[in-house]
Amino acid sequence: MNHGDTARVLAKAAAFDQRTVGEPDVLAWQEVLADIDFADALTAVSRHYAEHTERIMPAHVRRLALQIDRDRRRALREASERDAQLAIEADPTRRDRSADVRALIAELHDRLPDGDPDKLKRSEWIEIDRRRNRTEEPNPQFVAPPPPGGFPLEVADADQG
Repeated sequence: MNHGDTARVLAKAAAFDQRTVGEPDVLAWQEVLADIDFADALTAVSRHYAEHTERIMPAHVRRLALQIDRDRRRALREASERDAQLAIEADPTRRDRSADVRALIAELHDRLPDGDPDKLKRSEWIEIDRRRNRTEEPNPQFVAPPPPGGFPLEVADADQG
């Protein structure tokens, strides 16, 4: 924005909050808003006063104007991507190749030898399978089923045994 644009943004703010605008105000706001688009700054003033009653400051204008710019760029990018996708879908040479891909995978499967399951598994799963198939007792301290009277054992029973 140039000096005149900044004065017009301040004039619009003054229309909402009855502030007095002088040359020092314009210079101070110009320093903060120099890289902001003029139309976005005017829209930012309107959006601010549509939602807030507090007096607008240059930081408010800057934040809202940058958000407006981001929203506009996103909308343009999404429209461009949508148009590109529609062009791809409308292409008469485009066709579904799923059957070709399935046939190629089946052909490769037939040409490849069967793999060793232990070499094709992740090491974690091999360890889990090994533990699952072990023959030793999981608890080496386990001797027999609980006594007929159950637990806890009487102290006298423990001394006799």
